[in-house]
Amino acid sequence: MLNLYFHYSPNHDCDGKIIAFSKGGIELEAQKKILTFSYFLSFIALGLVSGAFGPSIPSFAENTTSTLNEISSLFVFSSFGYIAGSFLAGFLYQRIPGNQILVVVLILMAIGMGLLPIIQDLWLLVGLIFLIGIMQSSIDVGENTLMVWLHGNKVAPFMNGLHFSFGLGSFSAPLIIAQSLRGTQVINWAFWIIAILILIPVPFLFRMKSPENPEFATHSIEATSRSKSPIGLIALLILYFVFFSGAEITFTNWIYTHGLKSGFVNVESAAYLTSAFWGAFMVGRFLGIGLSRRFSSHQIIWFDLIGGYLTLIVMLAFSNSAWVLWICTTALGFFVATGFPTGMNLAEELNAVTARITSLIFVAASISVMISPWIVGQFIDRANSQVLIWVVLINLILAGVAMLGIYFWKRPAFQAAPQPKEILPRSASTD
Repeated sequence: MLNLYFHYSPNHDCDGKIIAFSKGGIELEAQKKILTFSYFLSFIALGLVSGAFGPSIPSFAENTTSTLNEISSLFVFSSFGYIAGSFLAGFLYQRIPGNQILVVVLILMAIGMGLLPIIQDLWLLVGLIFLIGIMQSSIDVGENTLMVWLHGNKVAPFMNGLHFSFGLGSFSAPLIIAQSLRGTQVINWAFWIIAILILIPVPFLFRMKSPENPEFATHSIEATSRSKSPIGLIALLILYFVFFSGAEITFTNWIYTHGLKSGFVNVESAAYLTSAFWGAFMVGRFLGIGLSRRFSSHQIIWFDLIGGYLTLIVMLAFSNSAWVLWICTTALGFFVATGFPTGMNLAEELNAVTARITSLIFVAASISVMISPWIVGQFIDRANSQVLIWVVLINLILAGVAMLGIYFWKRPAFQAAPQPKEILPRSASTD
């Protein structure tokens, strides 16, 4: 129960109006801000992990004396871990306070990242990648759900801020790796620094109360008044995430190696190429915070998809140009930046955000994230291979098909409400 304090304001009219000041309300808002900031820090950590894998593939292959074809199995088992973690998260976040889960997961993920660069056996590396995949999806599923529980129908800018934090971490990781390679010729120090950074949000989360699951908040009018979305609509939404995530993750994991195979970059500048993608990605997500207040989720997603189509077509048409590689890699980072958080905003608009549905989204997306990078790994060693660009383009096309399905299913909801006709004054007098 909030404590209310009342006082008379002599500046008001003679009615003697009473103003209510909620001390408890201010404290509650302060706690929400701290908790939101803690989730942002956790997503920076998640971005650091995701951004570190792509530039580390050649080093992992060298450490384990494996070929790129063999090392591509890391993506398969990472996705298996994501699937397992998504199922597990959907179960746990319904029963255990979310912040407690996040604290444990962040600590385990930091330990795993610290061990990765010193492993010299491929299958031991695969096993650890599988476990880290579980930790990643537990954070991903959990915080996408907890952020909606925390902010409700006002979540759009906070969701974009959350995913901007992911972009910040992903942008920083290749830079850290590039400096480690420059100074020591190995990636060890980069991963140990990342492991330390992962632990930063732990003290904040340990002390804060977790957001309440609205399914258990029987007193919530909003929770009981909104009807659930049809299963078919939820299936289309899940398919959108499957293919959009497949495009994004496949490109981020293989653009480093694709750049090396093209002959336009060396190992250090390939890391900067990856950071160019993540830098534009970060800018896109930052701008998405404001765009989410001005444009509908549907409009933003179509902007992302059409921009992605045009960028990839240019990359295919001018595959022998180093300038096109750099410019289009950067442009694609900008265009795909807001696709996932805006999809989560759309899910909230469709009343399709529960721990179970979010879990299903990540399980399904993990299947595509497992298959698409593996396909690229089988063909990227071939001379002048453009398999990365084709796989990413096909994924985005299929994501567009899913969005068309959502649009035509819920078309009335995406149209602006009719405005009342102008009411003309009875007199033209300006008095």
